[in-house]
Amino acid sequence: MQDMKNDTKNILNNETNLAEKAHSESGEENLGGPEGKRPDRQDDEAPEGASAGGCSNTPHRQLSFNTCIDYLKFRFSRSYTEEASFFEELLKILNVDLSESAQLPGINGYTVKLELGPGLSLWYGGTITKDCYGHATTVLEMKGEACRDFEERRFFQEENAEQKDWDAIIRKGWLDLLVEARRMEGQCTRVDLPTDDLSGTITTDLIKAKVQNREYTTKMRRLEVTDETDMNLFNGASESLPGYASVLDSKLKGYSATFGSRDSMQLCIYDKAAERTVRGFVVDVKSWIRFEVRYYHKNAEAEIPFLITALENGTESEHIVGCLATAIEFKEPNNCDQDHRSEAKSWGKWDDFLQGVRKNEPFAHEEPVYAIETNAKWLVKEAAKAIARLSLATNFRPELIAKALCIKGCQRINKTDFQSINRYRRERGKHPIHSVDALVAALFGEEGEASFPKELEGLLKTK
Repeated sequence: MQDMKNDTKNILNNETNLAEKAHSESGEENLGGPEGKRPDRQDDEAPEGASAGGCSNTPHRQLSFNTCIDYLKFRFSRSYTEEASFFEELLKILNVDLSESAQLPGINGYTVKLELGPGLSLWYGGTITKDCYGHATTVLEMKGEACRDFEERRFFQEENAEQKDWDAIIRKGWLDLLVEARRMEGQCTRVDLPTDDLSGTITTDLIKAKVQNREYTTKMRRLEVTDETDMNLFNGASESLPGYASVLDSKLKGYSATFGSRDSMQLCIYDKAAERTVRGFVVDVKSWIRFEVRYYHKNAEAEIPFLITALENGTESEHIVGCLATAIEFKEPNNCDQDHRSEAKSWGKWDDFLQGVRKNEPFAHEEPVYAIETNAKWLVKEAAKAIARLSLATNFRPELIAKALCIKGCQRINKTDFQSINRYRRERGKHPIHSVDALVAALFGEEGEASFPKELEGLLKTK
């Protein structure tokens, strides 16, 4: 969508390398940042009318961001094998040549993967890939390279394209594609929306320090520390904890920090320059940090109407930056604990980078991990009737059944559950619990190990 025309194209001939070398030796400053030139498009290749930092043609404020759509996946409740005509308009919008497609072995339960181009494919076939109504499904996947190729095809299929506005043509292309996918009643299961900083204002070292010192607030919850150089960053932890990131710091691939989970949404902050260098690309920029918001499942489906509206209004870049602002807020150094960190002052460099763009509400929240209240609602809605039926059928007292269920549940409690339980207890002035034995004792005292009727044990036995 923005100046990411050749984001993943590995076409680096001698002329291009010489041009880049000459540009580097000229001493010309590469601006980058929210308003900079993209290192993944050569200046002599940029179509006339393309903005340096991306498209954000809002009538009120002239802001410029490096943003794009970098991954898209839709699932349709139709079979491409049986109803190929249903997908004709979609393929027409994608502007692909089916004669150049390749039929490959399927993935994720699908028997066929039709490769339409680099990173662009349709998945179909199979019996375990049907939807909840028993309908066969087909998946459209567009990876980063496919997204950039799609933009190129849309631009150059226009008559006199070089004399037209790149941003307007690409915006129209994405709008056509998303609207058609919605018309086909496709369900979006993932969409990635990155924002880049190429100015060097926000460096990997600064982000690394912010993450390590917990100088940020986020609604996403995740921790899997795999940092090769700082394994003791969080006392060697490898578990899910509120607000932590999965961190990888590799001398080869650079630094990355991932918040959230694939169940709902993620924010991945990584060294894009290092990632592209490892893949063999020439990167003519000193710093290139990518902040990539990824929506999955329900959040992805909820995002699409907002993205369509933004494309219609020409404010898709501000919308994508708003998604980033929603995902995380970096703070100035502070001594606030976890419960009061939101009160700390926002990091000045972060505010400058966002240029006043506000959070996108009300969607795009991490699914609640620590909702004890949600457990209670589920028990009333789903389990109450089941316990009553079991009690009436067996003549066992409901409290005996509930006790047996609790004992079995205690055996499955993990560290994440303890975090949830103890947070709830502390909020209500109760002492935290640190072991399953203590949990059983808190529930039943000395009677926690009591035996139950064999009939009840058999009914409640699980694999």
